Amino acid sequence: MSHLNDEQIVLAMDNELDAESARHLRTCSVCSARRLRLERAMATYAASRRPSRAWWLTVPAAAAAIFLVWPSRAAYLPDSALTPGVARAASAAEVCALPDGEFQATQEQARRVFAAYRINRPKPRQYEVDYLITPALGGAADIANLWPQPYEEGVWTARVKDALEDYLRGQVCTGRMELTTAQKEIAANWVEAYQRHFRTARPLTEHALFMKDRPWE
Repeated sequence: MSHLNDEQIVLAMDNELDAESARHLRTCSVCSARRLRLERAMATYAASRRPSRAWWLTVPAAAAAIFLVWPSRAAYLPDSALTPGVARAASAAEVCALPDGEFQATQEQARRVFAAYRINRPKPRQYEVDYLITPALGGAADIANLWPQPYEEGVWTARVKDALEDYLRGQVCTGRMELTTAQKEIAANWVEAYQRHFRTARPLTEHALFMKDRPWE
C-alpha cells in the first residue's frame, strides 16, 4: 500500500479513516510522522491566534486542518492519490519511433483534472495540464496521468519539467537508460530526478524559459 495523502491523514484525526488505511497509519513511520507534523502545525497556529479572532476554532478538526496546513494541490509535484502516473504497454523502440511532438490533454480531461484538484475558474495560460509520465516516454492518455502544473508558482515549473522530459527521452532513445527507469523516476519525483541528472539544486537558467507543450487556455 502506498503512503497516505494529507486528506486521509486529516480523516484519521477525526477517526473517519477506513480500516485498511488506519492499519497502515499505525504501522508506517512515514505516515505517522506526517500526522504528527500536521497536528503540531494545527496546535501552533491555534496558540498564535488571539481569542477575538478564534472563530475558526468551532470548525471541525478536519476542516480546520485543511484550511491551515493543506498545501496547494497545484504544486510542482502532483497528489499521488489523484495522479500516480500511468504508462501504456510499449517498448522503448515503439516509443522512440513516434514523433516527439507536442502533447495536450483534451478540454474534457482538463475539466476533470481541475475539478479533482479543486481548482475553480483556473486562469488561462497559468497551467499546463501536464502528463506526469509524458507520452514521449510512454505515458498514457489517462486522467490518472494528468495534473494541473503551474507555470509561475515557484521555480519548479512546467517549463523545467518539459526540459527534463526531453533529456530523459534522449537518454532512452540512445540506449543510455531503460524506458521503465525513466518512467519510474519521473513518476516518483521529477524534481529529484532533475536535480540528479543535471547535478544542480535549482533549475538551470536555460530551462526556466523552456517552452514545448502549450499551456491550458
